[in-house]
Amino acid sequence: MSPQATTRRFLYCILQGDCFSPSLAGERTGLVLVDPNEPGEVAPSGRYEGKALPYGSAMLVLLDEDLEPGASALEPLRALKARLPDLRDLGATRITLYLVVAYEGPCHFELSPEELVALSALGVPLAVSCHPAAT
Repeated sequence: MSPQATTRRFLYCILQGDCFSPSLAGERTGLVLVDPNEPGEVAPSGRYEGKALPYGSAMLVLLDEDLEPGASALEPLRALKARLPDLRDLGATRITLYLVVAYEGPCHFELSPEELVALSALGVPLAVSCHPAAT
């Protein structure tokens, strides 16, 4: 994903499933999962506030240009592809990639042919959202 001078990209994956345990997934795969929610935990906020969550979920950060400006998404995408069978075996039944682009001025970014192939090979949905950069 070649960034333009005035854009920053953030690529992450949301993992969800009725029986998906982020703590078990992290332990078994070595992946660093953030914002974990275990099935059955009481939700502190959101639509399930005060109720037991009917599913587990977590976020896997693949690319954060605030931390690594100009980094390629290829290796994180390839690593995710290698781990998808394990994550599915651990109960992740809903897997979605999110690409968030923060921009100043016009929102222009591109995906290389190699990145498009890597994204397609995952076989999961990709949501793209563009937002003005925080000032």
